[in-house]
Amino acid sequence: MKSLALGLLYSLTILVAGSACATESLQQIFAKVATAYGATPPAAIRETGTTTSFRRGSGSLLRLYKAPDRFRVEIGYPSGIETRTMVGAMAWQQHTPANPVFRGAVALQAARIALPWNMLAKQSAAVDLGAASTADGKAVRAIEFPLEDQLKLVVEIDPETGHILRSRGIQSLGGNSIEFATAYSDFRKGNGRIHAVREEHYAMGQHIGHSVIEKIEYPESVPDSAFMP
Repeated sequence: MKSLALGLLYSLTILVAGSACATESLQQIFAKVATAYGATPPAAIRETGTTTSFRRGSGSLLRLYKAPDRFRVEIGYPSGIETRTMVGAMAWQQHTPANPVFRGAVALQAARIALPWNMLAKQSAAVDLGAASTADGKAVRAIEFPLEDQLKLVVEIDPETGHILRSRGIQSLGGNSIEFATAYSDFRKGNGRIHAVREEHYAMGQHIGHSVIEKIEYPESVPDSAFMP
């Protein structure tokens, strides 16, 4: 009986949290995101840490972003350094120009590094998907917004803190879609802004690895040459 009562109490708690999450307006949710991360977007972001691919092993991680559409990621795997870059409509893997599918994947990575501010900038195009829950039962608010043609993000937000707990990047290709997801945890404050230290990465629902962000900086300016292959 005690176990049943605890189970019912847990279920009721989830239902109440989900109901409260759904009744808040999008404007209230966006306001909480702005309060958590800061309403003013940074001009540039530099992240360093480590990443682990279940296929390729572990290595050093560098991400560099300059608003609105400059991005670079370098991963130092034991087998060599992998580099992906993007400048507007152009993207490269190492020195090879990317095809549309790969360019879309890089665009999703670029969007995620400045995710709170990219979402806030597209409030007028946002679609409220309502209350949802994480794998561990945490009530979240799901919001969809477009990035580009055939490219969109679904963001799941903790309505209590305004923290983004998961993002799902979805690329449409001839009636089919490719999905890359990232779950965020271990939120800390650095250089006056909140960021997630731990990221879990998924491709088409499969857990493919994780990253740990050890340091994050917000430089005032980064030259465009830093994003060329």
